[in-house]
Amino acid sequence: MGLFTRIKDVLHANINDLIAKAEDPEKMLNLYIERATEEMRNFSVQVNRATADKILLADKIEEAKKDIQERSQQAALAVQQNREDLARTALSRKQQAEQNLADFEVQLRDQEQVVKELQENYQILSEKLQKAKMERDNLVMRQRRAQTMKQASDALAGLGQGDPLSDIDRMRDKVDHMEAEAKASRTTASASFEAQMEELQRSSGSQQVEDELAKLKASLQKETDK
Repeated sequence: MGLFTRIKDVLHANINDLIAKAEDPEKMLNLYIERATEEMRNFSVQVNRATADKILLADKIEEAKKDIQERSQQAALAVQQNREDLARTALSRKQQAEQNLADFEVQLRDQEQVVKELQENYQILSEKLQKAKMERDNLVMRQRRAQTMKQASDALAGLGQGDPLSDIDRMRDKVDHMEAEAKASRTTASASFEAQMEELQRSSGSQQVEDELAKLKASLQKETDK
């Protein structure tokens, strides 16, 4: 499988499907981004190599052009010196340089197309990677927010199951009950006191009646004795 295809497979993967099977979604997302980043780094190396090959071909073309010019000058000089043998050799090497130039120019055109496509693909994949990173960050924030909300909900749900607040409620009920008992006790004591006072008052009233009756009898007895 080619590097470009591997990168596409990574970046086109459904992130939601990946994290759905992960015990730690945040860790899974980070590994996903690390893998895609590493593949992009390798792809960048290939783009740089292709660009370097294009530069090398351009240099070879310039060298071939110089070689052609130099062989032409050598051939002319050999003819001037009546050295046809040297002139033939120079012209033969010139032809070879011209053939090399033609080959290099064809290769350069192909290499320029390759570099262009690689750079375009790299740009596309780079944008996809940036988008994946943004989606990773968004999903991580959503996951953390969901965890926080769940923890808060669990904490609230636990308030009625042996938590300190429920203990306070039970203590409040107990104190209210004790206060009610104390109030009832005071009410009972007060009622008993009032009843005894009324009894004393009734007893005192009866004694007064008896005293008045005795006085009345004594007075009547004196009048009878007269």
